[in-house]
Amino acid sequence: MARTSQVDVLIVGAGPSGLMLALWLARLGVKTRVVDKRTDKVISGQADGLQIRTLEILDSFGVADRVWKEANHMMEVSFWSPDEHGQIHRRDRKPDVKPGLSRFTQCVLHQGRIETFLLDAIRASESPRHPRVCIDRATIPTSLALDDEAAEDEDAYPVEVTLRHLSEDEATPTQRLGNLSDGMYRSNLAKDDTDSLLERSNGKRREELVRAKYVVGCDGAHSWVRKTLGEGYEMLGESMDAIWGVLDIVPITDFPDIRNRCIVHSAEAGNLMVIPRENRLVRLYIQLKQVSCENGRADRSRITPEVIIESARRILSPYNLGYHYIDCKRRHAGGPHIKSANVVATVSAS
Repeated sequence: MARTSQVDVLIVGAGPSGLMLALWLARLGVKTRVVDKRTDKVISGQADGLQIRTLEILDSFGVADRVWKEANHMMEVSFWSPDEHGQIHRRDRKPDVKPGLSRFTQCVLHQGRIETFLLDAIRASESPRHPRVCIDRATIPTSLALDDEAAEDEDAYPVEVTLRHLSEDEATPTQRLGNLSDGMYRSNLAKDDTDSLLERSNGKRREELVRAKYVVGCDGAHSWVRKTLGEGYEMLGESMDAIWGVLDIVPITDFPDIRNRCIVHSAEAGNLMVIPRENRLVRLYIQLKQVSCENGRADRSRITPEVIIESARRILSPYNLGYHYIDCKRRHAGGPHIKSANVVATVSAS
């Protein structure tokens, strides 16, 4: 028989969104529990970019100073576009953030470091009056039920969630899907692996019933919470309108703005964004014009690191682009997504 427990707020997802909410609730003394289907290993960051207002919020929690010391600060943004001969040239350069808008600038830092700082702040908020926030890794929800009649009762725990505890092997994602490399399990082009995790752990039955006053879904593009709520909570809009490759590289290049944030529009090869980051890394967001979509989905087998880097070279031509290190390789789809009904969605990716 599954054991049972109670909590005021159950957060599904221990990424930056889930941990930020947990930190807030920890400061308020709300009994909170966070579950995540992964282990605590963040191999390739996805929510790495920090806007100025995010930094101001982190500063109010006493976290911004640690982020600021390690992050790469973006001071300028350059705009490149084709000249009359079709070759790209810099047409403008300006401050990355309007002067006077904030004491901070936008910056970039690995998601794993951001999560570490949030976890440290959560633990520092604990006291005899403020209960410990329980963060359970390798734990996946399998069912959710809401008692509508009890929902208005402040003393009730109207939401019941069944949790299954996974082994470390079960919770560690495969880093290579087919011939695609690191990070694809985090991409919104990759198939959600929740069902396969449940199937692999089905015989163990290490389950628990949690009764909660509130459940918050911070579980990303393949949100289990959203899917479980069903009709009325689906994503609306096209699945995608463009395919972008994402590379973190230590570049070898003669492109003059490689350490500035810049936006490059080419005549025919597509668009590219350069984001300089920590440890000499540069993140490239590259539009993949040669990858087509059928039925709103891209053929992932065609999105290889070689395809992505060649697309970047065509966009940056006549400048040269090489690298001697790739930190991660990911692909993302872009498109309009709107949630119906009165539901708040959290977003971690940047």
